[in-house]
Amino acid sequence: MNRDDIAAYTVAERLRDDRLITIRAVRPDDKGLVIEAFHEMSSESLYRRLFAVKKELTDEDLKRVTEVDFVDVVQLVAVLEKDGRDHLAGGGRYMRTAGSGTEQKAEVAFLVDDEFQGLGIASRVFRHLVAIARASGITHFEAEVLPSNEAMLKVFSRSGIPFTRTGSPEFIYLLMDLTA
Repeated sequence: MNRDDIAAYTVAERLRDDRLITIRAVRPDDKGLVIEAFHEMSSESLYRRLFAVKKELTDEDLKRVTEVDFVDVVQLVAVLEKDGRDHLAGGGRYMRTAGSGTEQKAEVAFLVDDEFQGLGIASRVFRHLVAIARASGITHFEAEVLPSNEAMLKVFSRSGIPFTRTGSPEFIYLLMDLTA
């Protein structure tokens, strides 16, 4: 899959509650949606994703989230209609981290708005990131997950992708084999 195909990526799906959601590549003009979603997230959800408490997004944060290269960094957002307008319900990204020979790794992470957790958004976004990564030569996903983030661990467990799990009291490290 080439950069332009990924940057134009869009697909519509139904959530568990039958709402329609669009999973698409992030765009620079999504900054307003990102800010709104960030302000609606609980500090717990933000901590599970960022491993830190963050009150505001800087201009650099917004640029890093919405202006990606679609080669080494791929970011998908999940958008649905709420109160008659687009709302960013969640998203996920991978960032290429290492590669040697035929092995290419990328770190994967997700964030879903509290209001929309439990509807399958992370699972759907993950499935699309896996397809894009495989088509782009990524052979492994890596993820660091807090032990208390059982929902995210379930997303990975239910995906059908084999993984190894190691960790410490602070976080669990998963290495997923996308070639299986």
